[in-house]
Formats: sequence, structure tokens, C-alpha cells
Amino acid sequence: MNPPAPCLRFFSVLVCCLFFYTNLLTGQPGRADKITFYTGISPVILKKDAVEATFNNSLTSFWVAVNEYLPAYNASRVANRYRFSRLEQLARVSYGFSPGGRWDLGAEFRYTHSRLDDEARSSPFRVFEGESGSGDTFRGLSYLGLRFRAAPFETLPELSLQATVHYPFARQEELRLRLGAQRTQLGAMATFYRQFNASTYLFLQGEWRAHLKNDENPFTTHTPSASGFLVLDLWDGQWYLFPGLTYGVALQKSAGGSLARLNHQFLGSLGLLFQPDVRYGILFNTQFPFILDSGSFYTEWVPESYSSFTLGIRLWY
Repeated sequence: MNPPAPCLRFFSVLVCCLFFYTNLLTGQPGRADKITFYTGISPVILKKDAVEATFNNSLTSFWVAVNEYLPAYNASRVANRYRFSRLEQLARVSYGFSPGGRWDLGAEFRYTHSRLDDEARSSPFRVFEGESGSGDTFRGLSYLGLRFRAAPFETLPELSLQATVHYPFARQEELRLRLGAQRTQLGAMATFYRQFNASTYLFLQGEWRAHLKNDENPFTTHTPSASGFLVLDLWDGQWYLFPGLTYGVALQKSAGGSLARLNHQFLGSLGLLFQPDVRYGILFNTQFPFILDSGSFYTEWVPESYSSFTLGIRLWY
């Protein structure tokens, strides 16, 4: 496995350059009253007794090509292709406890639908179906979580920090495996936005998530990711377009004790947010891969088959 350090260093330098470039360009903070959520993550810290609710639905689907090695020919061939589809439905409810609006708390509920279909060319929307001749869909409440969100610097309201803990809820062993809900997850996230001008923003997001080891998996897996979005106010603070880039990687300790890369993805995205009022908004986002590396010779993720869509809603009062 190739070490992940060069990719992570490159993306870190890119994010830092964007951060300092926007500071030099504008020299002015963004407007917190206009920023809601562009990736399904709201960076706004709630005022005392305010309530925020978000509901995001993300459907991701792609082919998994299973390779077979032919020693007689010293070559490999694709033995079979499957379609993997997963629908994640995430509900968040947050409440403002701080009189100064510096921190809030929230609860999260994740419901997962997962399907591995033997018919690679079947529709991703078959994840809504049940058992069929080509496969079965597993579904259930996969995680319950808590989220702490804070603005640590009063003079820098554009920066918010978030910490999460998610506990697996599924109890049956096979269901936990199918839903990817086997281990407790700890997460830390930072979001930052900066305003270029009256209609253009930069939104940055970085996260490090740890999937803790347990009896089902003796190794802790780390999944850091970083994203950048250019947010364009298309019309009167109600319609926003936000193209973006996201890099994510899965890391796990190797035999030598260092972190080795399991897989990684580099995705482009294009989203649209309709926000007729700061109290509510609806977003749609789609992603497409530049890199979709499974990290395995035997099971390949096929980039040409990849599709990912998110539909979300945010309510605040």
C-alpha cells in the first residue's frame, strides 16, 4: 500500500492557501446570518433556546468488480460485477444552550439501507426494494449520536468546531456488518467560510473520524476528509450554487505500526440550495469521482458506474 502522506500534505497545503488567499482578498468576515448548510452540515451556532432540525438523504451506488487471478496466464480477469447501493438517512436536532450563542448540543439518528445486487446494471433505486432474485436490501437504525458544536473565537465567527460520538444501534451480527454499524465512531470537524464579495463565498470543511476497535474488528480505522466549496449567490440570497471538491481516505495501522492507506476517493460535486428564508432551506447535491480507489486488487470500485445524490432540508426557529 502506498503511504497516504503525500495526498494529505497536498490537500492541507491547498486548504491553507485558499484560507490565506481569501483573507488577503477580502479582509472582511463572512455574514453568519446568510450561511446555513451547503453539505448537510450547518456551521451556525444556535442562540439560546433556538432549535435547528436537519434531515439529509444520501444515495450512493457503484459497481464492485471482483477480479480473479489466472496463474496459468499470469493475468487477471473480472469474474463478476455487483452493484453496491447505500441510502443514508440522517436526522439531526440541535438546541442552543449558551446565552451568548457560543455552543449548542444535538442528537443524531442514522437509518441505513444497504444492498449488494448481483445484477450490476440494475437501478440504484432498488435499494428501496426488498429481497429479489438478484439480492436483498438490509435496512435499520444503524447509529445514534451526540454532537457538540462551538464557536471558540468571538472575533472569528466564521470558524466553528464540532465533536461527535456515534454508537451502533443494530444488534444482529449480519445486520451490523451489512449496515456498516459495527463500531463506535468518534469525530472532530472544523468548518470555515469567507466572503469574496456580496455574492461569492468560500466554504471549507475538514473532518477526522475514528472507528474504534472492538471484538468484531481488532484495529481502529481512521477516515479523515477535507472539502472546499465555492458558493455563488445566484439570486437575492435565495438560490445558491456550490461546486466543490472532497478528498477522503481510510487509514489503518500496518504491521510496522504506522498508518497505511486502505482506500481513498477524490470527488467533485455540484449542489444547489434554495433558501427563501434563513429559517429553512432545501439542498440538492451530486458527486462524481476523479479517484475511486478501493485499495484492493480483488475488489475494484468502478468509477464509471458511480453515482451519488443528496437531498436535504434544514429548519430553524
